Amino acid sequence: MADATGALHHEFDGHNYSLRLTLGGIAKLQGRHGDDLGGLLSGKYDSDEGKGQKIPPFGIMIDIVAESLVKGENLPEEDARDLADDMLSADLGLFQQVLASAFPDLRKGTGQGNRKAPKAKG
Repeated sequence: MADATGALHHEFDGHNYSLRLTLGGIAKLQGRHGDDLGGLLSGKYDSDEGKGQKIPPFGIMIDIVAESLVKGENLPEEDARDLADDMLSADLGLFQQVLASAFPDLRKGTGQGNRKAPKAKG
């Protein structure tokens, strides 16, 4: 479950973890993996529809969850990466939940693109 700060609360191995992916984290990931994060942001990889890439970018998925653990739990990167690997091995859809929490307006269908532009002063 995500809260108002964009944090996803996820129970794993008897502990409740806070996973938080912010724009700063996404920018860091884009610097490593390209602007589209291997097709994950644009939907070129779509596990629900079976379209696009047939093999998901596992390294990017681990990095997404690890980055959210660094921010949400204040874990060192190496520890976050190990934990992310274990979490994703148990629940492959976790990275999608983290991404959805990072973009709450898009999840609700109320993103900035749906707002009317302000009227120009005449």
